[in-house]
Amino acid sequence: MPVQALALALAASIYPPAVAAIIALGRGSQVRSRVAAFVLAALMITYALGTLMLFVLVELGATGSIHRTPSAAVDVALGVLLLTLAAYLYWKRPRTPKPSGGSKIERYLRSRRLAFVLGLTLYALPSPIYVGAVKEVADAKLSTSGQLLALLAIVAVMLWLIELPMLMLLAVPDRATSVLEQVNRWFALRGRLLAVILSAAAGIFLIIEGIGDLIT
Repeated sequence: MPVQALALALAASIYPPAVAAIIALGRGSQVRSRVAAFVLAALMITYALGTLMLFVLVELGATGSIHRTPSAAVDVALGVLLLTLAAYLYWKRPRTPKPSGGSKIERYLRSRRLAFVLGLTLYALPSPIYVGAVKEVADAKLSTSGQLLALLAIVAVMLWLIELPMLMLLAVPDRATSVLEQVNRWFALRGRLLAVILSAAAGIFLIIEGIGDLIT
């Protein structure tokens, strides 16, 4: 299991909208089934996209285990993309908080089906950091089964931000709701800065790794 892939997956896990979704799904009736449907959908779409990316990277020969130069170029491109994202997030003006009264998520997610659709929607577009983590797996000299197992571990790490709240909501729903509300408030204040730092750090790492592969 590439350690770099786990580190990138941990960085990719910081996704404030997912916390907000879990909080909304934790209210009302059928909490357990709706939250479970949401997390299951997120796991399915994230793992499916990771598997597809692994296949594409191998077929295109853009992995370090096959061709070093194309692989390094992909790393550098992902790194530049992440630095651009970090700059965008840093200079983007924060949204003005809307009056309370229930978000769209709270108003419309009243069924397991909609919760499942939300999980698919939020994770349908993979972040560049997750792409970098998948590429680290593709670069490692693993068998096909080893790659798929490594990808499963990466997905589990990347989704801890919704997996842990799910377990809390299933075990102690009353206590979990108040804790998650506090976490959501923390993300509202510091989530953007955290995303900037993690995106920049991951971008610099991938650029350095790519340049190192090009000159060796």
